[in-house]
Amino acid sequence: MNHIILLGKQVEVIQSSNRYEVGIKGLVIEDTKNTIKIRSENGVKILIKNSIILMINDKKIDGNLLIGKEEERIKRM
Repeated sequence: MNHIILLGKQVEVIQSSNRYEVGIKGLVIEDTKNTIKIRSENGVKILIKNSIILMINDKKIDGNLLIGKEEERIKRM
């Protein structure tokens, strides 16, 4: 599961330690080690990976599995 490519994917926050982030939907435009940047209807949002659970392609993905840069996650495989 660590090899998920986020960039360019449509995602939705279904759970978060910050209740205001729940329900944010949009396109991932940046994937850093600890955050993702999403372009939503209400502008660009920066989310901390370890505090969220995302819905991607009808699958729940724990943000803790996404920690690290994309190329680092691929190397861990």
